[in-house]
Amino acid sequence: MEEKRLLDELVAIDTCVPPGRNYERALKVVGDYLEGAGFQVEYVKTPEEVVREVFGDKLPKDAGERVNLVARVGQGGRTLLLNAHIDTVPPGPGWTRNPFELFEEGGKLYGRGTSDDKGGVVALACAAKRFASKVVNGSLVFTATCDEEVGGRTGLGYLVQKGLRCDDALVADGSIRVAGIAANGCMRFSVKVIGKAAHASRNWLGINAIEKASVVVQALTELNKKLSSRLSSVPADPESGVKFLRPSLTVAMIQGGVKENVVPPECTIIVDRRLIPEENFEEARLEIQTVLEELRKKDAQLKYQLDFEPQNHFSFKIPEDSEIVKLYVKSWEDIGSTPIIAGGLGCVDSCYLAKEHIPVVTCGVSRAGNSVHGADEFVYKEDLEKFSKAVEKLMTLYFA
Repeated sequence: MEEKRLLDELVAIDTCVPPGRNYERALKVVGDYLEGAGFQVEYVKTPEEVVREVFGDKLPKDAGERVNLVARVGQGGRTLLLNAHIDTVPPGPGWTRNPFELFEEGGKLYGRGTSDDKGGVVALACAAKRFASKVVNGSLVFTATCDEEVGGRTGLGYLVQKGLRCDDALVADGSIRVAGIAANGCMRFSVKVIGKAAHASRNWLGINAIEKASVVVQALTELNKKLSSRLSSVPADPESGVKFLRPSLTVAMIQGGVKENVVPPECTIIVDRRLIPEENFEEARLEIQTVLEELRKKDAQLKYQLDFEPQNHFSFKIPEDSEIVKLYVKSWEDIGSTPIIAGGLGCVDSCYLAKEHIPVVTCGVSRAGNSVHGADEFVYKEDLEKFSKAVEKLMTLYFA
């Protein structure tokens, strides 16, 4: 099985982000594979100044170069783009086997990235190689990109910014059950609550930043409850537990305190806010600012600094009746299955293409139970093969 052989090579290369290393080494595995089928392969490095602009002081010192693979075959006619990302999240605790060694058991292939998203990379690459000689009156572009797990601006986002275009696209970073036509966007921000240090034995002389921050946390929790009543018109994958895409707000991290006998002078809250396609980023930002200002009006001692990260993944929706959606559904029907047309609650690099009004279907090899981002991540071997065949069938229909 070609997909398994290629996946074995990729899983063995640590492309976890942070920090993000070995990108070019992993991409060379795929690039060499496609060159053998006649693809023209290019390794596009994201300039250091762009990387610094995106990550600022958050880029780890041991980070490697940001590199993306662009492979092309055919010319003229219309262009179809296939994309998946080469980076993964770190393994984390709880693994019962080596996360960087592909392991097969019971029809499952275990290893970090098997579902998200090295499995998607190899399924697309194998389909592209099998179909390469059949590309006539058109162009097929395959991209394997970096840094999707940290926003994608230095990966597919950078390629699109620099002029990568196509007529239609597939991004293999989703569920095997879904033809994805939409996805939520992500807003990240921090609230630094500023108090006043004092000895704990005379705490009335200080201002406890953690106590003040607890009020902020409660207000944001109430906002999350309010958001839960806002539903998108886009249906969600039933495995997500909701019928339609919905927004959310999560107080994800809290940092504060100096020592157990010191009134904490600072406390920082880090928040993840997900936006449905119907929401506007600036309006969502204003909503946060309004909540915090209402708190400040009630408490003169509440001082804070609110900082929003630069926007990376944003929400989007493409028309359900787009040709690429219909062809993707038909390609599965021809091999005996019918995907659900729905949106995703998570963020995906598809947004960079959708922003340029390029119809893009988000799909992939993952399922809800595949322990994506968790210990012992796996992909079903059968899913890997079937998805690759479905993509090959789609190309047959697309270039007919």
